[in-house]
Amino acid sequence: MNTLKAPIDYRSLEEELHEALMADELYKLQNDAKIRAIEQAAPTYEHFRQMVNGAHLKPLDRNDMKPKIGVHWNPLINTAKSCDSSVSTTSGKLTCCKKNDVVNKSRETCEDFLQSWKVTVDSEKFIYVWNRRNDLQSHIFRTEIPATFLANFASVCLEHLSKVDDITSIIELLDILRTCNRFDLAMCFMTKDEKSTFEQLFQQLQKKSDKSSESKIKSLIIKYIFTEQRVNQNLRAINSNWKTEVEKGQVNL
Repeated sequence: MNTLKAPIDYRSLEEELHEALMADELYKLQNDAKIRAIEQAAPTYEHFRQMVNGAHLKPLDRNDMKPKIGVHWNPLINTAKSCDSSVSTTSGKLTCCKKNDVVNKSRETCEDFLQSWKVTVDSEKFIYVWNRRNDLQSHIFRTEIPATFLANFASVCLEHLSKVDDITSIIELLDILRTCNRFDLAMCFMTKDEKSTFEQLFQQLQKKSDKSSESKIKSLIIKYIFTEQRVNQNLRAINSNWKTEVEKGQVNL
């Protein structure tokens, strides 16, 4: 039996297999495009050629219009050097990939954040939010903060509070979330059961609080528990001012 003089390069074989699979997929897409072009009676050869060459392209959706760092719009043509291949080469490239991964996580959209939040196990959800605390107000919830997330986060905080004595991190996250856009509106859309979860949370926070955190918790209670009352007061004030202006003839009906 002949023996191999050199070891098998499995990485090279894997790359060749990957390229072959990509080429096969592109061939199938282009072949289907040729059939569609014939069925649709492409008026000229140029139209036919463009349909075939663009067979691998997909129509854009709303999320594709948002700027994303490091995303290839044309994955079949841009068979780029992935982060995984860099990992297997040198430890220096591994460090680079990790840094890029951290940057991408910090720039994730609200949709990305909520999707990852849903698949994260309950015991790790608090840490998941905590690790992104610096981007919650300025980036992730820049447009609005969903009421469903707030309600779920209250339950997560309750579970986390049962395992720890230090309440500093919980207070800090609650303080950040209250500054997010449309926070008051999100709180107004909560059900009674969801609001009661926040009441339970603040009761437990008060039990574990000290003098240094007592005043902060009270200010958060006003913001979270009495949001609807404050909104109604503002609406009544606006309505009252509007009626006064009407009576003075400053507003034309």
